[in-house]
Amino acid sequence: MKNDTIFLYLIASVSFLFALYNALAFWAKRNMTGKTTGTINSITSPNPETAKTRNSKWAKVTYRVDGKTYVSGNRIQVPLTAQVGNSVTVRYDLQHPERLYSYSLARILVSLFVTAVCIVVGVFHLA
Repeated sequence: MKNDTIFLYLIASVSFLFALYNALAFWAKRNMTGKTTGTINSITSPNPETAKTRNSKWAKVTYRVDGKTYVSGNRIQVPLTAQVGNSVTVRYDLQHPERLYSYSLARILVSLFVTAVCIVVGVFHLA
């Protein structure tokens, strides 16, 4: 087996484990979260904001649950077009409303897609 194929299988394995972890966490928290609308109050980016590729935005959000206002204890990823003051839909932990829930079905599906592509490329020697 060539090094390229081994590397693809390694990426597939890591991606699958990531999807599995997120799926288990998503399933375990399915009845322990609530949904509300919040307002972005601060944003950080790992790279300068002018960098449009390989960049992301992470926001702290203010939201209300049962008449009480919370500022998220953790940051959530938001679109690159998001700005302070924008509204976002958030999921929060019912037992600890200050914690936002960050597992998503889209993240699981993308990870499984990456797994499948790496396996197909490795099996059929497309790389």
